[in-house]
Amino acid sequence: MKGDWVKRGLPNAPVLVFIHGVLSSGESCWRHPSGANWPEIAAKDPDMSALSVYVFTYRTGFFSGNYGLVDAANALKEHFSVDGVNSSKELVFVCHSMGGIVARRYLVSQAAELISRQVQIALFLLASPSLGSDYANLVSPLAKIVGHLQVAALRSARSNAWLHELDHDFRNLKERALLPISGKELIEDRFVASRWLLRKQVVEPFSGACYFAEPYKVPGSDHFSIVKIENEHAIQHRQLKHFVAEWRLTKTRAGTAGDSVKQSRINPIESGQDSLAISSNNMLSTKLQDIAPGGQPSQTSLSAVEEAIAPFPHASLEAIMGDPATKHLVDRFWDLDASDRREIALELGLISEGEVDLPELQRYGVALIRASERNLLDQLEKLVKVRE
Repeated sequence: MKGDWVKRGLPNAPVLVFIHGVLSSGESCWRHPSGANWPEIAAKDPDMSALSVYVFTYRTGFFSGNYGLVDAANALKEHFSVDGVNSSKELVFVCHSMGGIVARRYLVSQAAELISRQVQIALFLLASPSLGSDYANLVSPLAKIVGHLQVAALRSARSNAWLHELDHDFRNLKERALLPISGKELIEDRFVASRWLLRKQVVEPFSGACYFAEPYKVPGSDHFSIVKIENEHAIQHRQLKHFVAEWRLTKTRAGTAGDSVKQSRINPIESGQDSLAISSNNMLSTKLQDIAPGGQPSQTSLSAVEEAIAPFPHASLEAIMGDPATKHLVDRFWDLDASDRREIALELGLISEGEVDLPELQRYGVALIRASERNLLDQLEKLVKVRE
């Protein structure tokens, strides 16, 4: 039971919190056969130099007995307090297997306190059995004999009231958005080769990819190798780095867009003024001024305006498209599955095939702006309604 600072970064930068899985530890979970260790790789990555790295280890040995996941989540809370993790307003949980359940239990139980401190949360889940695992069902008789509560808690949610309740509480917490939670889920590719194991993944896709859009299956990985990376070029680390960068950028843009909306209420738009120039945030205004040095965004070409606005999330789209009905449509569009959003955008010609691989926020930011400019919002609404 311990929490270790691998590196302390800048005071206002996020903390990467690594949490291992069942029957593992903060040392063995992340270590590659070559000796490379993922938290250490993250700490040394120059692209993540501002971030702090913290590794939490909880009791989960074969004979950990009645030390359950609630105890582990409570231990996480106490270590955060005494180790100074609570000074950060941005936490990125990097969780393997049962570590994801420990993190979700912590978030649900500490939601009020986290909300009061205005903490921002990101979850990077690797082969985490959010809905349990049939492997835990397989070994549950042995777990009962030795009194292992943690394995019991990992049983499939179909027969696991505790895990089902946690899933329900976490979904409610996430959807209410009082505590901002973003996430990325990576899932294993292959089953673990062994004569006595089931011929399927330890954590199946339906259980390991159920909370966040666009999960990623790591090619060639199994339940254990998925977190044992050899160097900074591993796809898992590159995904983590990209996820954190996008998350921080999204938070900054959304916050700035919100400030712009407040400012527009203080200084209402006068007749004849350009609403785009008034409602955009400082970053957008700077881009528009670069495009049109004379400071007249209304004379900028459509493609240039799209390029300036495209990276901004739907919060800033709402600021630009001020009609309440349009705001509601934007929210409904973002509530769709990623595949539905892509099909609609392509069907209406709002994105090209070459733009499909753009980051999601940029891709659909462009699509929604084009729908507004091309008077396609009615058609967009019809296609959204069909898929709801």
